[in-house]
Amino acid sequence: MAEDFIRHELIESRDYQNNIFESAKDKNTLVVLPTGLGKTIISIMVVNYRLSKYEGSKALILAPTKPLIEQHYRTFSRLTKFSLGIASGEIPPEKRRLEYDAHQVIFATPQTIENDISTSNIDLSNFSVLVVDEAHHSIGNYSYVNVAKAFYGSSKFPNLLALTASPASDMAKIKAICKNLGISNIEMKSEIDEDVSKYVKSKLMEEIKVTLPPEILDLLVKVKGLIDQNISDLKEVGIMKDVSASKINRRLILQLQSEFRKKMASGDRKFYVIRGVIITSKILKLYHAYDLLAIESLEAFRNFMGKIVSGKAKSDKEIAKLEETKYIIEMADHLLERGIETPKLAEVERILREKMDKSKRCIVFTQYRDTVDIIFKHLKHIEGISPVRFIGQGNGGLSQREQVEIIRDFESGVYNVLIATSVAEEGISIKDVDVAIFYEAVPSAIRSIQRRGRVGRFNVGTVYILITAGTNDEGYYWVSKRREKAMRKLVEGLKKDKNMIINDGTLNPFT
Repeated sequence: MAEDFIRHELIESRDYQNNIFESAKDKNTLVVLPTGLGKTIISIMVVNYRLSKYEGSKALILAPTKPLIEQHYRTFSRLTKFSLGIASGEIPPEKRRLEYDAHQVIFATPQTIENDISTSNIDLSNFSVLVVDEAHHSIGNYSYVNVAKAFYGSSKFPNLLALTASPASDMAKIKAICKNLGISNIEMKSEIDEDVSKYVKSKLMEEIKVTLPPEILDLLVKVKGLIDQNISDLKEVGIMKDVSASKINRRLILQLQSEFRKKMASGDRKFYVIRGVIITSKILKLYHAYDLLAIESLEAFRNFMGKIVSGKAKSDKEIAKLEETKYIIEMADHLLERGIETPKLAEVERILREKMDKSKRCIVFTQYRDTVDIIFKHLKHIEGISPVRFIGQGNGGLSQREQVEIIRDFESGVYNVLIATSVAEEGISIKDVDVAIFYEAVPSAIRSIQRRGRVGRFNVGTVYILITAGTNDEGYYWVSKRREKAMRKLVEGLKKDKNMIINDGTLNPFT
């Protein structure tokens, strides 16, 4: 009898997981399953089957971040008897090779494996299963795509299991994911399915709309004036002179800037090209400043304007020398001295004071590191609140080791409020998170679903979404809702007829 590596006494048997396993164990399968319903358990079942079927073979588990890799490692450690190893960029290549040789199941980020494939530091021929977590990343030139190709090209008995809670909101992206991963089978479940619904914890959603004080609204008018002035400068040098101001937006300016940069790269140094690069750069920075002021906080706006003033780029210097800029910065400083700020910060404090106690945990999601710091500063003096920052690695951020330690401390109760950027949105399972606060709306359906998925996984949770009236916050919120609706409709359609993808020639099964 084949060896069984699962500690079955620790795992609750669920029919939908067993059915997905039976479908996926010998086919390259994309599993779409809502957050908190046990995608990792399904991966354990498939890995157990493949390593039992192909005695002496190995499994490779990939996830986008080190904290998520660590999480999978801990789950496998608790629920299985496999020999486990971790491979990360922090480990020297020669030691990673020893990990690959010594263990049955390897956990790694796709970038690490991609690098080791390119240097022949890993031999995938004896790996019988590749698990791709957060599979919605498998588009373009992301490392998942390249690792999957190498796996199919090397393994003697390949099988791929792709997992996601939020695939995409349009058919083209789902088809791209399936094609890039060689998917020949799709298993989808939603929270309303009869065999799933009894395991779903409810989430209370509350949208909180705030109104900016008149002083900040006045400041926004001044920043908008700078944007309009620079758009006029573009027209004066012959760019977009026939385009009405109402049709000029951030996307158009980004496209223009890209075109001008390409011209410069090809040697075109005409006056209008050089000025085009500088002016579009100024406009984009001012758009960002406007959004910081409208959606994030006055302090975040002031910090960004300070970076422009001290900046060395031509665009920074041109913005900084304007009398209007000097006035705007003086006005911002004056308002901050008077204690005037966005109402969002006060709302975060109110929610935490009313909803939190020593037994509860909260995650506050925000877009920017600067906002993380500002929220932290506002919360750290509140009695009963122990906040901690949780940010990505780049530009002086947290190392992967520090991220893992913070998650462990948050779970154990050292901290009860995690203030996080997008690094905490994806995949991380934290026991008993009771409250989530979206400091701003995000236009991405996937990110919105992932944020909500961090709360209420084991008990009923509450999600608060802060929206600044009359700003892009409102637009982003409705865009996200429309995309989520489209995603749900698409998933429901695919559940009814998986052949919408499988039989149209899109897929290229490898088994």
